[in-house]
Formats: sequence, C-alpha cells, structure tokens
Amino acid sequence: MDSYDIQSAGHKDTLKKLAKTSLKLDQLIDLGDVDGAQKTQKMYDSLMRSGKFTAAQNKAESGEAVDSISEIVMMCEKDGFIPRYYTDGPQDKVDRVLQDLQEYTHSLITEETNIGNLIENAVKQIEEDKIREAQTEADAAGDEDILEEALFSNDISYISDGEFEEFNDFEDDLADKDNALLENLTDYTKAGE
Repeated sequence: MDSYDIQSAGHKDTLKKLAKTSLKLDQLIDLGDVDGAQKTQKMYDSLMRSGKFTAAQNKAESGEAVDSISEIVMMCEKDGFIPRYYTDGPQDKVDRVLQDLQEYTHSLITEETNIGNLIENAVKQIEEDKIREAQTEADAAGDEDILEEALFSNDISYISDGEFEEFNDFEDDLADKDNALLENLTDYTKAGE
C-alpha cells in the first residue's frame, strides 16, 4: 500500500488479489510449472493494469507527462514565458574553438608589442611570393615555347643510310653473341651429364 496510491475499496481488493497472484506465481516457478506460471503472469499483468498500478498509468495520473501542445501553452500562460538560459561557458567543441580564437586574438593585440613589424613582414613576404610565382610562370611559359618550336620546326633530320646499316650491324652482332652464349650453356649442361 505504500508503493501505490490506494484511494478506494476497489483498489484495496485489487491489491490483495495482486499479492495472492504474486505468491502463487512464485510457487509455480519454484515447482517448475512453466505453463501455469505463464497463465498466472498474464493474470498478474491484467490485475496491474486494471488497478492502474503500472508505471505508465501512475505517470499519466500524476500529471508528469505532457500529452499535447495545449498543455505546453497552458503552462507558458500560467507560469509566464519559458526563460532563456545561457551559460557563459562553451557548450560544445565549436564554441570552445571560437572562445580560444577570441582569447588568442585578444592577447595578440593587447600583449604583443611588435605586432606592427610582424604585419609589415608578412605583407612583404606575400609580395615576394607573388613575384616568385609570376617569375616561375613566365619561365614555364618560355620552356613551353621552346618545346613547341622544337616539336613543330621544319628542321627534320632524317636517318641516313649509313646510320641505318650501322644499326642493323649492331643488332646482328648482338644476335651472334646470344647464340654463342646459348651454345656454351648447352655444351656445359651436356658435359655435366
């Protein structure tokens, strides 16, 4: 009776039956009667629902659950509008990063005495980088022009007959050396047998 809100005689009667059913369920489980225990469990659940002793039913009756938007509107009208809560601390990683950047920028401006020189040096470095990039691009364009001229120039040098014959002789010499090496290898294997 301490666990549930007992208001009427019907609640008391249902609670008594619920206690008896719980004891009977424990006895059937101890005896190993699975079928009887299942039937008794169904009866126990039915009594819990009919007596409104389940957690969901208690929550619905106690008014802790909000079931519609009209209840929310009623709460706002009764208690006033919902206040906006803000904490000064960061709420997630993005807020933490933003806070760190703001602190760094603040300390950079207020504590750094040489900030003017740092900015001037950075601007000079950027200008020098731009000049180097422009020069590199110009050099690359000049190299492309040279390659294009060499590729499409009319100064084609053909292979002369002497050069062609010299190349054929070179290939013949290589073939002769290969054949000689193969003969030496086959003679060596025959001698080993």
